[in-house]
Amino acid sequence: MATIEEVEMGRYAQELEDDVRHLVRKYCRIMAWDVPDLDEQAARRLILAALRSSVTLVESE
Repeated sequence: MATIEEVEMGRYAQELEDDVRHLVRKYCRIMAWDVPDLDEQAARRLILAALRSSVTLVESE
């Protein structure tokens, strides 16, 4: 049986995914200001890697 915390996280899973998508779009826009011919796929990979690193750092706190 799932704990109450797991049930709550299940409710927020879609919202978390939406938030990550929003962050990727936000930082792609910011990068595009400085890089006129931005390779969006490459930028997206870099942003997602940075987000993963940030999550790892926060987990270790």
